[in-house]
Amino acid sequence: MIWAIGQKLHRDRYEIKEELGQERFAITYLAKDRGDKDKDVVIKTLDPNSLNQLSQEERDRLKSGFADEARKLEKCKHPNIVSVTNDTFEEGDLKCMVMEYIPGDNLAKIVQVRRFLPEKEALNYIQQIGKALIAVHQQEFLHRDVKPENIILRAGTYQVVLINFDLARKFVGNPVSSRGNWIDNFTPIELYSNSATPQTSRGRSTDVYSLAATLYFLLTGQQPESAIDLQHNNRDLTEPKKWNDRISDRVNQAILHAMKLKPEERPQTVNEWLKELGLKTSNFSLPAPWTQQPVWAWILEMMGILAIFAALISGIKDGTDLLKGLFPDKPQTPKILPSPTMPPSK
Repeated sequence: MIWAIGQKLHRDRYEIKEELGQERFAITYLAKDRGDKDKDVVIKTLDPNSLNQLSQEERDRLKSGFADEARKLEKCKHPNIVSVTNDTFEEGDLKCMVMEYIPGDNLAKIVQVRRFLPEKEALNYIQQIGKALIAVHQQEFLHRDVKPENIILRAGTYQVVLINFDLARKFVGNPVSSRGNWIDNFTPIELYSNSATPQTSRGRSTDVYSLAATLYFLLTGQQPESAIDLQHNNRDLTEPKKWNDRISDRVNQAILHAMKLKPEERPQTVNEWLKELGLKTSNFSLPAPWTQQPVWAWILEMMGILAIFAALISGIKDGTDLLKGLFPDKPQTPKILPSPTMPPSK
């Protein structure tokens, strides 16, 4: 931990409350913004201990990338992307980025509690993050670290927010591998190599792979095999349906397609992959979970439903009385139609 709890930064404007977590080369803190009614914010900076493990050339490149990250993220304004303030500052020799604090848990913690998510709910989250990635790609940036830990479910809603960009570097001119010997089950094979070949090219399909791996985890509660293991053992990815037979064939095949080892064999854009999943471009949303609604709101909803039901019953009774009054000698006998044949359940 670089800064202690209670330490003040940037001319005493920010006060450190706790450490939130560490990435490969960055560290994030929850802080109190004393200049904005003690509002909670997140402060991100590079971790000196991790930087010391790199060569001088790599350190200089990462420092330069971090300094440019806030400017890049400002161009990626989207409701499902964490927002960055204009108050980027230096503390000692470390550059610091100030971001909004999003109350809630990340999807990894949520799946850990629930074991796995229903397909409709999981697709809702994936569509939101997919739209966020489309906005990132339009600026010719990559996220490069899409995974459940980097997706926050905003408390009391079904809105998810993408955080922790991997320095949001451009597609080309990136000889530095920020992965080293570290293996992640959501990382495509091309991010483990420094060579610039068609087999290791980094593009939009790089984030498509990680987004598909995230969906794999949400639907099964199992992390997919790492790309490194699949390549070294010369084997195929285990189908998500093996872990959860409720997954539809369409979604199962879309995940397998997007997680091909070779980048050129995957869908090349997020939009293309969302279409494979059957997701439309219009908003796909669910109501707020009833367990997170105030009790009085739930009671009002139930009263409204009962009122509608009573009105329908009353309308049916009034209509029946009217028919009897118009045609007292010829009551209308409804025809009994055969029940439709239901398709067999899958």
